[in-house]
Amino acid sequence: MCDACSIKNRNWSLHNGPGKSKLENVRLFSYFGSETRVRLCYLCSMQLFRLGESNFFQSNPALEKQIKQSNSVDSFDF
Repeated sequence: MCDACSIKNRNWSLHNGPGKSKLENVRLFSYFGSETRVRLCYLCSMQLFRLGESNFFQSNPALEKQIKQSNSVDSFDF
């Protein structure tokens, strides 16, 4: 499931159409300060490409919040 579409409660496979219903593993480097992986559908990955990382996350603040929370949990070591 596309991370950006799931936060918006949107069916990503219907949103993309039958020919483009594949998920892409996208690696982000600069916005969060470390390598972060996100699963995006075709349309969301194109939006990320067109807008850039900072503008994409400004238009998707709930996704940004979720990634920051998951990264803070993952970076905790004993």
